[in-house]
Amino acid sequence: MDTITHGIVGALIGKAFFAEEPSPAASWRDAPQTTGRVAILAATIGATFPDIDVFAGPLAKNSLALMTWHRNITHSIVMLPVWALALAALTWFAARRLRWPAPTFGLLLAIYVVGLGSHIFLDLITSFGTMIWSPLNYSRVAWDIVFIIDLTLSSLALAPQLAAWAFRPSRGAWRRTLPLWALLSAASFAIGPLVRPLGVPFSTGASFVATGVFAIFFVLPLRRSTGSHFDRPKWCRAGIALVATYLFFAAAMHRSALQRLAEFSNDARFGALDVAAMPLPPFPTRWAGLITTVNGVYRVQFDELGEEPFKLQFFAQAAPNRYIQAARELSEVETFLWFARFPLFEYSERDGREVVDITDLRFYGPGPRAPATNPSGSLPANFTFEIVFAPDGRLLSHGRLRTP
Repeated sequence: MDTITHGIVGALIGKAFFAEEPSPAASWRDAPQTTGRVAILAATIGATFPDIDVFAGPLAKNSLALMTWHRNITHSIVMLPVWALALAALTWFAARRLRWPAPTFGLLLAIYVVGLGSHIFLDLITSFGTMIWSPLNYSRVAWDIVFIIDLTLSSLALAPQLAAWAFRPSRGAWRRTLPLWALLSAASFAIGPLVRPLGVPFSTGASFVATGVFAIFFVLPLRRSTGSHFDRPKWCRAGIALVATYLFFAAAMHRSALQRLAEFSNDARFGALDVAAMPLPPFPTRWAGLITTVNGVYRVQFDELGEEPFKLQFFAQAAPNRYIQAARELSEVETFLWFARFPLFEYSERDGREVVDITDLRFYGPGPRAPATNPSGSLPANFTFEIVFAPDGRLLSHGRLRTP
């Protein structure tokens, strides 16, 4: 999950369970009078802290850090108590220096456990994979329930927090709620033209649905000032319930998609070695099924509830040769294959050189190049490892391709 969504969810948790209703005159520019501000900050920091590992790769100039270091030790359940204890101690010390009221150390520790846990969980339910058992075990666990960027989930976590702010105090609430509704609605209509060129079918109808959902938060409560009857914790607990319901729905869709894919594979007699259903944006009804066989990988794209045409593609594995064998023996390739769940090997001759490309088909989509086995499609460079040989077998270059 993207770091911004992690932060939004962390703030939602802090406001829902660890902070009281602020006074109407309270401002973030004023010194806090209660422990709520520190509690919210702690929940937000805890929910975003694990992604600090994204800086390790650039600092070490390691092209495979995205796969080997990201979602590693900072995303570990085993190490969670250590990070929670360290962050709670730092927060407790900083609050005392600033003379801000803070929760007890024990409560701070609990807040960080929940915040860090929310991050690990939201990453675990994507298809990228998370090393939750490191440093005891470095296998990557992925539940494939939601796409790595899910604007619906982000909106469900953000809208209740904005509504809580807009209806506090109730006088003049319409001056805050109507502009918020208009802004979020305009954003939902702007998303479609931006993502459709990337192959994401965000229709105008979906924008109208989003506008209606936002109206439930910002317009409907204005009828009888019902928004004023909800304090911030109630708004945010409602947000927690909405996010949980959405994730249960996504999990149900994943189970249904996986069952449908297994039945399709059995009926087609592909001789599947591995089957997985990968979530696609923008909604958890869209799926890409990946079926590994001896000769290659089938990719099946479908909508579990909609009318999207059923799409079937086949990616043939390159025939074994000495260049592919030499590529497999490289330690960096072994690392890439440890990460890739559905690797596709391609072999080609370019400008008098022998080239081996290995791509993880989990991340198939709009990209800078078309695979040799499927010229009508495209592969993202960020998840392709390229090895270049001279005709005599000498290694000329190797590394993960980068998007231009």
